[in-house]
Amino acid sequence: MKNDLEETVIAAFMNKQPVVLVEGQDDIKFYDNIATLNEKTVDVQAIEMIDGYAEGCEHVCNAMDEISLLIQNDSRLKGYAIGIIDKDVRDYLNEVPSNDNLLILKYYSYETHLITDVTIKRLIEQLTKVPGSLITDHVIDIIKQGFSNQSRELYYFSLEALKKRVDASYQANVEYGEKGGALIGRGGEYKWGLIAHKVTILDQFASRYNINPENLKLIVKGKWYLEAWCDYLIKKVRELHSLCGTEIPKCKYCDAGNEQKCLWRVSSTFQREQIKSLLYSRQFIDKDEVKYISDFMREKLAG
Repeated sequence: MKNDLEETVIAAFMNKQPVVLVEGQDDIKFYDNIATLNEKTVDVQAIEMIDGYAEGCEHVCNAMDEISLLIQNDSRLKGYAIGIIDKDVRDYLNEVPSNDNLLILKYYSYETHLITDVTIKRLIEQLTKVPGSLITDHVIDIIKQGFSNQSRELYYFSLEALKKRVDASYQANVEYGEKGGALIGRGGEYKWGLIAHKVTILDQFASRYNINPENLKLIVKGKWYLEAWCDYLIKKVRELHSLCGTEIPKCKYCDAGNEQKCLWRVSSTFQREQIKSLLYSRQFIDKDEVKYISDFMREKLAG
């Protein structure tokens, strides 16, 4: 049985366990992991679990407006409820909500926070036998540069989807509703064939909004970004042994002439879904990357 919003906030106050309202089921684990890593006891709830509300950012915003009224009537409830929503494209639509107890992410969606220098290094350790001491900043830079070199299409897919959101009359061939897998491999090749001729138009659109490829994480759907990175890493990790001693640190085996045992060789076969599962887990959360989220929890919530 669902509780109504007032009951939920009062229960949070009575139990001394603040509630964090999020957009949907997929968000619960991410924010609960952040709270747990910071030794914060909270109840992360998808907004659809509150009576009278449904999934999505607008419902979180509406709930937080109602909670503001509850706090005005009873100041003891302050510190027992916050909301967190994806940035989405609301900044390009001038539709950024204002509520002291509502956090809007800095990226389109939370999945983009899962790919950082720290998590890339942890993944390489999982996928190869190389120790962390050999995975230097230079190695991470090489890997990131390789992704940047091949992310041009992802950038234009994102611009195409954003242009549609800004101008509903625009006939878009890629929209934010697309699943991430649809933009990888043959699906991506097909989609690129539909929009390649629009590059000049999309560049002009980007210029009007001061967008460039360095802003990719601000406009790309998080699930697209995550899928693209996982697909790229699976392929890139297979190449690392060929760079041992040239572009990346030489392992002891190659130094001894035993290239077959190169530590940079892939030690396990992983699929995209398995890598995504690792990135969603608590041990892969980059605490520095999500610090602004944990700081908001610490600042706004009691306990």
